Amino acid sequence: MTIFLLNSPELTVEYPFSDSNQQINFFDFQLKAKQALKQFMQANLGSLLVVKSELFPEFINELTDYLRQDNPAISIVTKMDFNKNNLFGYYVFLEREQRTEYVQGAIQEAINGVLIVNINSLLLDITQWDKLKQALLFGEYEPHSVNYPPHFLEKEKSAFKLILVGEREDISTLLSYDDNLYQVAQYTEIKSYLSLNNNIEKWANYVQICAKNIINKRLMPTALNQFLQAFIRESESRDLISISPTLLRKHLLGIQNFYEDTQINEVNTYFNYLEEQSSILNEYTMEDILKNQLYIETDGEQIGQINGLSVIDFEGIPYSFGEPLRISCNVQYGDGEIHDIERKVELGGNIHSKGIILAQSCLANLLELPTQLPFSASIAFEQSYGEIDGDSSSLAIFNVLVSALSKIALPQSIAVTGAIDQFGHVLSVGGVNQKIEGFFNICKARNLTGKQGVIIPAACLGHLSLKAEVVEAVAQEQFKIWAVENVFDAIEILFARRFYDDEKVLTSEHTSIFSLIHQQLEDRDNQDTSGSFFRKICKKLMFD
Repeated sequence: MTIFLLNSPELTVEYPFSDSNQQINFFDFQLKAKQALKQFMQANLGSLLVVKSELFPEFINELTDYLRQDNPAISIVTKMDFNKNNLFGYYVFLEREQRTEYVQGAIQEAINGVLIVNINSLLLDITQWDKLKQALLFGEYEPHSVNYPPHFLEKEKSAFKLILVGEREDISTLLSYDDNLYQVAQYTEIKSYLSLNNNIEKWANYVQICAKNIINKRLMPTALNQFLQAFIRESESRDLISISPTLLRKHLLGIQNFYEDTQINEVNTYFNYLEEQSSILNEYTMEDILKNQLYIETDGEQIGQINGLSVIDFEGIPYSFGEPLRISCNVQYGDGEIHDIERKVELGGNIHSKGIILAQSCLANLLELPTQLPFSASIAFEQSYGEIDGDSSSLAIFNVLVSALSKIALPQSIAVTGAIDQFGHVLSVGGVNQKIEGFFNICKARNLTGKQGVIIPAACLGHLSLKAEVVEAVAQEQFKIWAVENVFDAIEILFARRFYDDEKVLTSEHTSIFSLIHQQLEDRDNQDTSGSFFRKICKKLMFD
């Protein structure tokens, strides 16, 4: 058995942070980048380093501060927004005075130092790269003038090192223009996320130091845990969380406005406030469900109907929200085609269609059918009026197909999320916290019965960072969360019976799903072969 009925401690994170005052800064988490930057600073003038990084001021400031650690006097010039004039400098001929004046650019400011350039701005006029590369590698370049001086302009000397910084897409665009880039350049990345393995105390110290420097406050252990939970929700991983100095600064400044005390004991109020400010459209949807304008059942049983779990992203809104989605299935005995209604009306994406095909293939494999499926089915996401994509509903689709074929009702008090493969393994999905909370909120508004709950992939256990009210409801056994590893586990929870007959059990209270579906198929074949003479004649004429 691989079914896990989760208890409240498994649903959130609680770490016993110590009172260590170890000094940690952002680049202490950037071991590979530090190696590359050290080699770069020791290299000769004319060296080039490409750095994949976010372009917020905090990232660039951390980079420049690190470069100055061993040589505070070094000239470091940063150009994030520029044109050819302020990058290369230019000559202007003053006609009245009959003289030529030179206005220095960033290259001259960075002589014998380091020039940091934003790749995105460089791409706005890609010819700048050719000239910048010449200036770097040859140590000189031909200047330009804004008018026409009456004499020849000598080449400008340019002894500097260059760091190109940008997002991965910008680096790719530059490389497609100059496929010889890495013949002269080294490469490194400044990470925005940290693996927490053996790093959680370092992360806590980093947050504390930033809190001290930015808002002159200290986070107590409870507040640190809540901070950690909020970051886990953002990254959807207990092993990988953001260390973005920009994001950290934003939250610390927000916390400063919420709490006056120097020592902060909780931050959930602040993070809940942020989500509530984005939840107006979600509240409208929830009202529609509670008023049955969107029909979602949370009790009783139905054949061929299941509650899936989806995540809704509203355009322009920073937070996504979970929402239950009713999936229905009708089965007709036919040529084995699964009719994906969303796909037929062009509301289903390619990955959504892949999920349905996987559910169909998995079921056919597990039923051990010698030929194609001897039935047709229509699957619909009811009252869905926008585009649907993703394969996280494939476990729900598999079970609704099983229900329609076996004529066994599914409990509407249990919602399901999970992707599956052709062999029935349940795979990880995204947005699991929002999905659980979305269904929980509907159940709570209709009163929790203790029978309601959700099925999630066991692979998502490391994503969980649920809100306190969900954790409390699970602790009080008013709401359940199951984690499953394969479709057989989900079958046992939803249908209270096994998929296959258990050879070890001579007598079973319930017939297996496998036997029930095959019995249904045999009964249908018998009906077709024992029909009236008129029906047989009609059938023969149809095939002739």
